[in-house]
Amino acid sequence: MVRGSAELRRACIRQAGMYGAWSALWTSLALLLTGHGDDGYGMTTATAGLFGLFGLAASVVAPLAGGLVDRFGAAKVVAYGYTLAAVSVPLFWLGGGALWALCAAAVAVHMALVSSHVANQTLALTTTSTPAVANTAYVVAGFAGGALASAFAGTAFTHWGWTGVCAVAALWLALGWATTAIRARKAPGVRAA
Repeated sequence: MVRGSAELRRACIRQAGMYGAWSALWTSLALLLTGHGDDGYGMTTATAGLFGLFGLAASVVAPLAGGLVDRFGAAKVVAYGYTLAAVSVPLFWLGGGALWALCAAAVAVHMALVSSHVANQTLALTTTSTPAVANTAYVVAGFAGGALASAFAGTAFTHWGWTGVCAVAALWLALGWATTAIRARKAPGVRAA
């Protein structure tokens, strides 16, 4: 099914890139927040856990993203999500030494993830005749991207610190975006999503 639907394939890879970037940053964040020295803020695990509250930004974005998909189309919403995520990566990198940047990045990356997810899942569910199977492929692709990026981010943190984690996130976004930039060849007069 994924092979037969260019839109489903694109949605799967787009979300694998976005979720991978988010996962690399978010799973490694505890290492930065609780670490000591150059790569850390020395917070307790309880204090570091409060960063999870930035995920509340996602609850505000989801209904807005759905309306934007209806109004502008899924492809534009994904592009906006990727742009916001691309802005969040340098903020995360600055957040290695400035807590305000880390807070702003946490909100931005959650907003990017949710808006991208709403748009990509809309594509996954509406581009095939079997939405349940398409949704399974979409979710598996997203989680696979997240798991791989998290694994690379842990190794990157060990060798290159927080800068290495940010590089992994940027790479995952670049891979996901490169896929969104490749449009399927369509017959004249038919717009690609």
